[in-house]
Amino acid sequence: MALGPVANPPPARAGALYMESLLVKWINNARANRGIPELRVGSKLVDFAGYRARTMASNNKLAHPDCLACMLRNAGVSFSACGEVIASNTYPYGYEAARAIYRAWKNSSGHWSILMSRSYKRFGVGIAYRSSNHTTFGVAVLVG
Repeated sequence: MALGPVANPPPARAGALYMESLLVKWINNARANRGIPELRVGSKLVDFAGYRARTMASNNKLAHPDCLACMLRNAGVSFSACGEVIASNTYPYGYEAARAIYRAWKNSSGHWSILMSRSYKRFGVGIAYRSSNHTTFGVAVLVG
C-alpha cells in the first residue's frame, strides 16, 4: 500500500494526474500507430511541464518562454534538442478538457510535428487549472 501525497493526492492534483496520463497515452499511441518510437516519461520533465502549466494558469496567459532551453538547463535537464507544445480550454476539468488539449495539438501542424518528431526521446506533460475562469492549461515538454 502506497502512502503519502502520491497515493492520496489532493482532488485538483488527482484530476491533473488523470489528464496527464491520458495525454501521455494518446500521444504515444499516435506515435506507435505511425511507427515512431514512444516517448519515455522523464520525472524532471513532468515536474518542469507541471511548473510551466501552473505558471500559465497563475498568470492566465498561454505563452511559450523566451528561452525554453535556458529554463530546462536551469532545471537540470540534459538534452540535445527541446520543444514545447501548449494549449488551453474551458471544457469541464477532466476527460473533456484533456481531449480538447489533445485535439488542439493534433489539429495544429506545428504542434503535431513536434509531438511526432523522431528527434525527441523523452517528455513530460503538465496540467493546471485556473478556477476563476474555469481554464485548463496543458503543456508537453519534449527533449532529445
